[in-house]
Amino acid sequence: MFISVKQLEQEMGVDKRIGRFFVDRKIPEKNSFWKGRLLYIAFGNGYLSIPVYYDLLYRIGVPAEILLEEKHIEFMEQLMHFAILQERNEITKPEELTQIRAMLEGRVQNTEYYHLLNRYLDQSTLDPIGPFGLAFPSLNRADVFLYILCDLPLTEAQWPQAITYWYALHPSYLIIDDIRDYETDRKNGDENVIVDFGGGAQGMEKTYELFRENCNTLREINPLLADFLLGYEERLRENIPINH
Repeated sequence: MFISVKQLEQEMGVDKRIGRFFVDRKIPEKNSFWKGRLLYIAFGNGYLSIPVYYDLLYRIGVPAEILLEEKHIEFMEQLMHFAILQERNEITKPEELTQIRAMLEGRVQNTEYYHLLNRYLDQSTLDPIGPFGLAFPSLNRADVFLYILCDLPLTEAQWPQAITYWYALHPSYLIIDDIRDYETDRKNGDENVIVDFGGGAQGMEKTYELFRENCNTLREINPLLADFLLGYEERLRENIPINH
């Protein structure tokens, strides 16, 4: 489904310049993340989260011209290419990380956070290390995207903000997916935060509680986005009852 600049701005609070950049951007060639797609941004949490997170970085003070600089965006797109290959088991996790780190050679803006992120992502199970990671590894499964921060000139004050809002935003998208996919994931033994919370109605309620906590964090910087995400809860509760 097509996402307009107006929708991004009026429903999610995304700055018009950032929204326009991503909505109008051409599909990158030979990129598995966008393979077969007709639009750069459409409804689908993996795609929608890109302009939304870049807007959060803009809100903490990273200039738009730095965020949208072509060389950086091409790096982000190639990162997504390797990430989706790993998700599909077409390459291994070490191969994914090696490729991404090779792209960052000579470009790392903060070596302390970079090396800490490397330590965190090198784990077989993504347990928290320093500022990286949440208690449930199922909510850390997209954290390779945090390498984009290593390619940006964040200040010491902006780094913890960027990480805080990442863990409020992207795990919320993962929670939405996990609620929708709960029955399938439970049967297949796939990662799912509801299962991590014990499953069934009790696990579901704990998941919704975490979701609302995330939205409260996002409200500090983007109230419109918080309300937009909270709108999912009522629809999910109506359509996906959990009785066991």
